[in-house]
Amino acid sequence: MLELANRPTPPEGLDRSLPDAVRAFLVESERRVVLHCHKLLDNRQLPGEDRYRLARLSERAEEELRRLGA
Repeated sequence: MLELANRPTPPEGLDRSLPDAVRAFLVESERRVVLHCHKLLDNRQLPGEDRYRLARLSERAEEELRRLGA
C-alpha cells in the first residue's frame, strides 16, 4: 500500500552549497512529510506494516532536516 521513496543520500557537504531558496524549499518539504506522517500515524486503525513504514519515513525526513540544519 504505502511505499517509501528510495532517495540516494547526497554526497557529504552538498547541502552547504545549496542556495538559500533551495534549502528553504527542501526544509519545508521535509517538514510537510513529517507532519503528514504524524497525522496518519494518529489513526489507530492503521495496519502495523503501514505504521512501520510511516514511522521510518518520518525518521528519514527528520534526519534530513537535521542534515539541512533546520
